[in-house]
Amino acid sequence: MLTKRVIACFDVDRGRVVKGISFVDLRDAGDPVEMAEVYDREGVDELIFLDITASYEERETVVEMVRRTADRIFIPFTVGGGIRSTDDMRRMLEAGADKIAINSAAAADPSLVSAGAARFGSQCIVVAVDAKRRPDGSFEVYTHGGRRPTGRDVVAWAVEVADRGAGEILLTSMDTDGHQSGYDLPMLRAVVQAVSIPVIASGGAGTARHMIDAIVQGQADAVLAASIFHFGTCRVSDVKQEMAAAGLPMRLERPTYDDLEPPAQDLTSALPPLKYDANGLIAAIVQNDTTDEILMLGYMDEEALRRTLATRLVTFWSRSREEYWTKGESSGNVLRLKSIRKDCDADALLVRSEPAGPTCHTGEISCFHRGLADD
Repeated sequence: MLTKRVIACFDVDRGRVVKGISFVDLRDAGDPVEMAEVYDREGVDELIFLDITASYEERETVVEMVRRTADRIFIPFTVGGGIRSTDDMRRMLEAGADKIAINSAAAADPSLVSAGAARFGSQCIVVAVDAKRRPDGSFEVYTHGGRRPTGRDVVAWAVEVADRGAGEILLTSMDTDGHQSGYDLPMLRAVVQAVSIPVIASGGAGTARHMIDAIVQGQADAVLAASIFHFGTCRVSDVKQEMAAAGLPMRLERPTYDDLEPPAQDLTSALPPLKYDANGLIAAIVQNDTTDEILMLGYMDEEALRRTLATRLVTFWSRSREEYWTKGESSGNVLRLKSIRKDCDADALLVRSEPAGPTCHTGEISCFHRGLADD
């Protein structure tokens, strides 16, 4: 079973984290960069940074704040607010964001969801959906920080954005937001049951029990909270421990790797001859040693291969960042090495491993979870 995520949300107004009740009566909670570092240390699984007045005031998210925040944390980081084009998305991703959240712009032009997914991949696109209950019991989508009703039904809108390529839905109940009395479980269940992509429950968390109910009863893939963390009502680590005690699969701490057994012999002194490419790299296909499922493709140079053999944790060379990275070093979803084979031409490796969790950063077990027809 995939681990469930606890996400902290930063609603940012004029460079400060704020929190209100039902999207109004905002009060200051702190500096976003400093708070991000604290949450990272406390073990939150992800952060979402929303410039909540960017669309309403027709201004862009502060790129420099995003860059400073991303430079100082080591967990997945989503940015939203005032993003109206794929070029805006690109700027946020280049500043350090892992994912992009869109709301008002997507409602105004649903093709933006499709364009973003096509250009950057579905895993980067989160559609934020703010909704309020109608008198007849149905739910209506609102935009521009909850100020504008759209007339759209929340379930129909969720289905449309999923069909357009969104990788995740951030679903917020405006009725329960900030009240700390629990999530809107009927709305949550209705959306989760209508789509096949992950849904994050947002709006109303007051206790760990509320988060457990959102996952067990509401069937959410992740839970988001703000007030209870920002103002010290609950600690992230305590909440995750309580959720784990309730039987939910949780990542409770970052891996220390202290439990790894040392290699039976030194395998790094004499590497076999391999055909590296012009950049000194060789393709490494990762396979689940138990299920035989193909998990991902990475690239190793000789040093990455040595590190993999020495630590028994699969390590790659990142071509984009130009640095070594051990898979799962921030998320905890490490790949424990079982064996390595070379193909007949010695220009590719098959790395069989035991995954500690989902391999893809989208939360999917394998990075190869999309068919060609999905595009």
